[in-house]
Amino acid sequence: MIPSASTTFCFGAPHRVAAALPIDVRLGDRPAHALATLVPLLGCGEEAAAIAFDGLAASEGDPTATAALRAIAEEERVHDQLLHGLAESLPSVAAAQLRQKARRFHIDLGRGSTLVHLARIAAIDAGVCMILSRLLHQGSPVAGDRDLASMLARIRRDETRHVRLSRSLVLARADGRRFEDVAAAAREALAKVIMLAADAFEELEVDPARLEADLGSLPQGLLRP
Repeated sequence: MIPSASTTFCFGAPHRVAAALPIDVRLGDRPAHALATLVPLLGCGEEAAAIAFDGLAASEGDPTATAALRAIAEEERVHDQLLHGLAESLPSVAAAQLRQKARRFHIDLGRGSTLVHLARIAAIDAGVCMILSRLLHQGSPVAGDRDLASMLARIRRDETRHVRLSRSLVLARADGRRFEDVAAAAREALAKVIMLAADAFEELEVDPARLEADLGSLPQGLLRP
């Protein structure tokens, strides 16, 4: 079942902010159940990201980069808070298998050097922005719910900044092309995890085949100056 706001999607988030209040979701039954299936996948990513950016900040030697990484970790905790509030507003669904697969995926993202991790994060966060954009496309059930759309658009805006920071840290310290293969592999793995909920995307008027193909490709120039 979807966890309550006082528990966790996959990992928990250190120093989690207070649970968000449920929002008034204005979706039909079928879209609401579909979104309830996706929320644990998104929430697992936010929990993992808060932990990851805390760890990256703790190991960072540059004070400016440390402050930026800590600020991102705080934003990820806010996203975690918002998604828990959203989960409280949606029907309960069985999502244990999805959470287990998502948990393993995010654990694997942290393997390797700091720059490898940052390259993967840039690629994955860009993928999250794509997922949210598809859910928010004009005429979709999600776009038709003003409060819900506003919340997800806020998360997308923040994630766009996170992509820029992770990318800039990689490019400031190395030739980003060295990390394109690992970043591309992370995108392919993301696509596989997300497609476990293909039916939910289709119910929310997102073409799952097109989403899978686009998620599985690394954006051109992401890790190049």
